[in-house]
Parts: sequence; structure tokens; C-alpha cells
Amino acid sequence: MTTVLKSTLAATICISAVVLGYPSFAADSTMKLGLSMPTLNTPFFTVLVNAATDEAKAAGGEVVQTTNANRDASQQVTDFRNLINAGANVILAGVVDRAAIKPALDYAKSKSVPVVIVDDKPSAGEVYAVVRADNVAMGARAAEALSAAMTQKDGTVLHITGGLTTTNGRNRKDGFVEAFTKVSTAKVIEQTANWDGPTSANVASTVMSGNADIAGIYLATDTLYYDPVSAALRSRGRLVPAGETGHIAMVAIDGGASALKAIRDGYLDATISQPVTDYAKYGVVYLQAALDGKEMTEGPTDHDSTVVKDGAYFVDELPSPIVTKTNVDDANLWGNAK
Repeated sequence: MTTVLKSTLAATICISAVVLGYPSFAADSTMKLGLSMPTLNTPFFTVLVNAATDEAKAAGGEVVQTTNANRDASQQVTDFRNLINAGANVILAGVVDRAAIKPALDYAKSKSVPVVIVDDKPSAGEVYAVVRADNVAMGARAAEALSAAMTQKDGTVLHITGGLTTTNGRNRKDGFVEAFTKVSTAKVIEQTANWDGPTSANVASTVMSGNADIAGIYLATDTLYYDPVSAALRSRGRLVPAGETGHIAMVAIDGGASALKAIRDGYLDATISQPVTDYAKYGVVYLQAALDGKEMTEGPTDHDSTVVKDGAYFVDELPSPIVTKTNVDDANLWGNAK
């Protein structure tokens, strides 16, 4: 591990002799990273894989394999076994299903392979750390941005949620609903699209057909929903840039490249950007800490976040910036990654 990475790690977490739930590792253990992704059909996870690969190499390690579960929970369990059989001594993973991942985590523990989960957290099983953003706060920030962007304050709002069986889906919904009722009296039509792009387009078309007064739209994800929803609006002559008559205010969460282009073009008013590259960066930092026999603890970090204990899990809740025309070209936004 490089001197810079050791300095970052020392400032990030407190140090102890043993990793909770795992045996001690040699202080000079070389990282052999396995990447278990729930899907690779979105830029979110491809950027995450590329960034994690760069971070592992910078730390003197390597990526032994990247697996794609194609949103199949049972496949992800198999993927964990395949990664460990391929020589992975640590695993960075997204989650297909919060409950169904437990056998994979149990197997990793039985082989003394530490795991860090990004973006969501499991409902059972042991992991070294979880690295994610505060999705309730993201939903609240989106609500405030949408209310501010709406020119027809008494118009109807379409809220297309993510899958409500997922933590992120529920949190993004709850954060939005609680905050929006505090800043607006607009009627809200809530429909779920279960993280599926074509479904989001169908929802938008159906709701627009029966509600001519739609003045605002909140998308729980822009990487999956923005393109299909904007296509549905365009087909009805309702995709109009900000500042022009007929513009429907629209705010989302994620911060993918398509959303950033839409902000530049004026069709999307704002998005809340997930810190995807930081998921990779600090996920790798924590996995190296596990290899070095260090223990996660609660408290502030050196990267403007706080590690909290959420049930059985240590969770590093990273900040998620709001993106508008004023900062859409920021090179640090993952949607601008080359």
C-alpha cells in the first residue's frame, strides 16, 4: 500500500489490531480484488468498476475478476464463489437483493474474505463496511430543487419511484415526500417503475394522458429513467427546455452522463449526483484496511462524511452534491468521467 493511501486510511478510520468477524491478516497483504456487480448495463456500475480497478492498482493490488449477476440474486451468490475460487482475497460488491446476498456473505466469511458493499446495505450477513450516500437526504434535496424549479406552483407533480422493496427506493421516496410537503402544496401522483426504464416511460405516458396539468416530475433515478421518460415527453410535445413556455420542471437522482447533458440542454433542472467514484475509492481503502487487520469505528472521516453504526453495519455516508447548470461541468462528477 502506498504512503498516500496509508495516510488517507489513518485519517479515515481508527486503527485496531483485529478486524471484527475476520481473522487477522498480514500487514503487507497484497490486494487481490474481486468485483461483484448486480448489473453492468448501466453507466453507474461500469464507472464504478473502472474507478475501483484504478484504485486497486494505485494501492499496489490487482483486480482478479469482475462478475455481472444480471440482477439475478442467485447468480450473485455463485459469483462470490467464483471470485474467491479465482483468487480474490477481498470483494467489493453492489447488491442485487439485500436479503438474498446473505449466503454469499456467509461463504466469504468462511473463507476469510472481507467484503465491502457499495450503494446499498444488506439486511443480513457480515460485511467489513458499507459505503453509500444518504438517500433520504438526496430525496429531500430533490424535493426542494423541484419546488424551486416549478413555475406552475399549483400544478401536479409526477413522482416515479424506484423499487420500493429496496432500501434506496424507499429512502428516496420517503425523503422526497417528507420534504416536498413542507415546501409545496402541489398534488403528487406517485407511481413506481421498479428501476426499469421502459416501465418508467409507460408510467409517464399514462399519467400524462390523464393529467394535462403536470408541472413537475421527480425521477428516483436518471440513469434508468431519464432517457425513456424524456422520450415519452417528446412524443407528446411536452419536452421543453427551461425558460420556454410549457417547460415541465424535472429533477432526478444519480447524476449520469445523459442527465448532465440534459441539464446543459435545459430539459432537466437538477439532479443529485451519487458519489460513484468515491464509492470505489473508499471501498478499496476499507478493503485494504481489512487486509491490514484494522477495525472499522464510528466517527467523522477526512473526506467530509461520517461513519455511523446502522444496525450491525458500519456505514460511511458520503456527501452527494446537487448538480445544476452552475456546476454541471465539474470534472469530479462521475457523469463527466471519461
